[in-house]
Amino acid sequence: MDILRWFETVRGRTVPKFITGLRGTGKTAILLMLRKRMLDEGIPEKRLPFIDAEDPSLRQLATHVQFIDHILSTLPRDGNSCIFIREAAQMPNPEIVMGTLAASGRREIFATSSSRRLLDRGLAGYFSSRLAHFEVLPEESRRQYGQKEAKARWNEIFLRDVLAPSRILEVALAGRVAGWLSDNLGEPVSLRAISAAISPAHRMLSPHTVESYLASLEDAHLVEKTIRWDTAEAAPQKTAYRYFFTDPQLRLAHFGAAPSQEERRTALNRAWLHLRLRTDRVFSASGAEGVDFVSRTTGVYSHWHVRDNGSVELVAGG
Repeated sequence: MDILRWFETVRGRTVPKFITGLRGTGKTAILLMLRKRMLDEGIPEKRLPFIDAEDPSLRQLATHVQFIDHILSTLPRDGNSCIFIREAAQMPNPEIVMGTLAASGRREIFATSSSRRLLDRGLAGYFSSRLAHFEVLPEESRRQYGQKEAKARWNEIFLRDVLAPSRILEVALAGRVAGWLSDNLGEPVSLRAISAAISPAHRMLSPHTVESYLASLEDAHLVEKTIRWDTAEAAPQKTAYRYFFTDPQLRLAHFGAAPSQEERRTALNRAWLHLRLRTDRVFSASGAEGVDFVSRTTGVYSHWHVRDNGSVELVAGG
């Protein structure tokens, strides 16, 4: 759905509206665009406060109570307001802040987050209805990252969105998991195989621990899990899922080529992103020769073959 169509659809609802995605995909620009749209409608600026949760000047707000008081101090005492919050997951106890602000029917909230964790877990107990959510994915491009740029962006994502929200992950192990995914891009994931490949010399990681690292990478929008679709049974399966990188160029710039089949892995990742941007859901396919992905859009399933250059060819379906 187009962002403006989404905006008009969710506007006025009492639950927080979240725009999520990998850092650098334009979420802040979208947030400011929506705010300007409301300013152009004649809504006074004082009723449309913009809060940057990563603003260094707000670091002294160490508790959720202090953060709530700060936000409320920017609002008029009467009438309706719409609060725009950048990187909401970086607030102290963000689920409490968001829940408290949303408790008043006079406050509408639009927020961005580079982590899914706040949506999937933190706010689950605060709202009985589903949150309004728009996900931003990197546009398909052949952008080439410089080595310094790729390293800086990767490190920022890891420090702010992979490690910080969980507080339990080790940076070296999280990096090894991401590296394993890069080297085995497009292959069925085996938690035991990953554990054997990345475990420190004197400590074997459990499959459950490996799974938590994978979840953290997915929470940060670095990678996305793709469920397998069995074409013979025409149904999704609970085994042999795969992961793809949401920014294939960042993956290549940071890790370099995989030890084997890099061209095919790159083609699959490009094709996955192409379909992910244009359809409701993408599955990896099994059971039919020449079918690599199955997509779903408004209840219609389509089967796709991936060419060597990463483009897709429709095999069956609408």
